[in-house]
Amino acid sequence: MPGTQAIVIGGSIAGLLAARVLSEYFDMVIVIERDKLPAGTDYRPGTPQARHLHTMLIRGEQALCRLFPGFEEDLKQAGAVQARWGLDNRFCTVGGWTPRFDSGYRSHIMGRIRLEYLVYARVSALANVRFLTETEVTGLLTSADNRQVNGVFTRSRVNQMEDRLTAQLVVDASGRSSKASQWLTQLGYPAPQETVIDAHCGYATRWYRRSDEFSPEVIAIQTRPNAGLMRGGGLMTVEDHQVVVTLMGGAGDYPPTDEEGFNAYARSLADPALYEAIQQLTPVSAITGYRRLNNRRLHFERLTRRPEHFLVMGDAAAALNPIYGQGMTKAVLEAELLQQLLQGRDVSKLVGLAARFQRELAKVMKGAWMMATGEDMRFPGVEGATPWLGDRIGHAYMDWVAQAMPSSQLVTKHFFEVMTLLRPAASMMRPATLIRVVWHNLRAIGRGRNTPALQSVEITA
Repeated sequence: MPGTQAIVIGGSIAGLLAARVLSEYFDMVIVIERDKLPAGTDYRPGTPQARHLHTMLIRGEQALCRLFPGFEEDLKQAGAVQARWGLDNRFCTVGGWTPRFDSGYRSHIMGRIRLEYLVYARVSALANVRFLTETEVTGLLTSADNRQVNGVFTRSRVNQMEDRLTAQLVVDASGRSSKASQWLTQLGYPAPQETVIDAHCGYATRWYRRSDEFSPEVIAIQTRPNAGLMRGGGLMTVEDHQVVVTLMGGAGDYPPTDEEGFNAYARSLADPALYEAIQQLTPVSAITGYRRLNNRRLHFERLTRRPEHFLVMGDAAAALNPIYGQGMTKAVLEAELLQQLLQGRDVSKLVGLAARFQRELAKVMKGAWMMATGEDMRFPGVEGATPWLGDRIGHAYMDWVAQAMPSSQLVTKHFFEVMTLLRPAASMMRPATLIRVVWHNLRAIGRGRNTPALQSVEITA
């Protein structure tokens, strides 16, 4: 085809957002997806995690609305529930329930599959974006010396026909199943180093229907591994009067998927609020389990040799334990990074882009990675990492934060900002926050109360 062309491997949220950005700079963008994309909000094999509790964090929603002007109205029209942070969500910390107050922050809540479909509808409406579905990428098409990626080899999953597509840029957003490392080694390049941190966490999720009288709250009950309690859970009210309940267990203490076991697990949490809420709801789905919750990062930024014109993003580059609710927002921020690096560039001359993108990507996802893996290090038997002194000090301080949150709106608001990626984790050490945290805990110690080093609250609903 005449003109410039880009290829995106993977049609999930990260791939869709990459295609949206690339459509600004290339004459044609082709999204290659293994699945047959549904005509509506049906589940598909390539996103088994979509049935479970998801949330687009505040920063992610803000970025989505910049990428898709008017997207907030799309959310409202699709029935998303608006959450007023501090008023419509309740977090049970080691110190108790967070206070009721209006933090001033708002976000919209809806199921992952509906949100993904809204993004897909926006991207598929772009005149220069084409979807090639039920097709898998089998390798990278390169120049004769393998120094530059010029496209991909494909195979239809319908009739097994093979083809090749050329492009000036190829972006791998195919998720945890990415074959990028294998493709690089086939071309004579080193595979990126891999870091896997596994706290042996698992999910069990059920969908319910609520009555008009049910309060549309977000409820989150944290795990407390340092106190021997590996169980937590979250409840969110979403579109169509539905409620999603996800139970989570760490250190191999997985929630069961039978009804009796699921309810008993909910009843065993640190606070009865989530179990009591379930009793007011009508089940509308089976209970579904999911255990692929490890943190996995491929260090493409460390490669000293790489082919030009090939980028890796989303879960294909770094996948986080989803219990912290950061994955979709991370994908939006990565798309914004791609947009920034392409601004003002001649897309027919992209030498150096791959190396720079992977270096900058590592910086973009650093905070989310540190929060997710730092919390997972608390679980006994975690594989792939050992907390060092700095981690243990950070954990102890965040435990003090959790103790102070129920009695301080300011500390809670600042924690919300960190949890939703509006601010870096270091901002919890701002003087105003630090003074309140230390004062609360020292006063508790002075009164003879314990301030145990339990897990900080970073389980999102």
